[in-house]
Amino acid sequence: MTISIKDLTAADVMTSDVLMAYEGWSIKRLSSFFIKNGISGAPVIASDHTLVGVVTVTDIINFESKTDKEKSDLVEEVYAEFVGFNFESDMINQMAVKADEKCTVNKVMTEQVIQIDETAPLSQVSKVMLDAGIRRIFVSNNGVVCGVISTTNILKAISLL
Repeated sequence: MTISIKDLTAADVMTSDVLMAYEGWSIKRLSSFFIKNGISGAPVIASDHTLVGVVTVTDIINFESKTDKEKSDLVEEVYAEFVGFNFESDMINQMAVKADEKCTVNKVMTEQVIQIDETAPLSQVSKVMLDAGIRRIFVSNNGVVCGVISTTNILKAISLL
């Protein structure tokens, strides 16, 4: 029996082992996580394990290309939000030197997460990815992330037909 591309669903082509990043991780820790696992993006979860966003290597590159002033502003925002008070500008500038250790994932992630149900046909998966201009989409079962599909997953599925 031959399987047609029209018969494939999200569940058929997804990677079910989804690695998650935590919103409170530093940019430096996130970079190490991506390198260690050979991935270029991950869903972001809060401490209560709720899905709050998605982060990619592009977000890290965009962060690294920020000016010193922009990095200082981010560091100040992180400390004001999590510590509850503002530091003097000299202290913020000193902390900004190590911004990749001080700024957190939630400051660079994309909050909008595009998901698709695991029963969706591959044609729908591809259309959503193309329309949204994304290279990965998260697969859900009753609203819970159960997999991820990248462009590589789709190409592999097509090549095996």
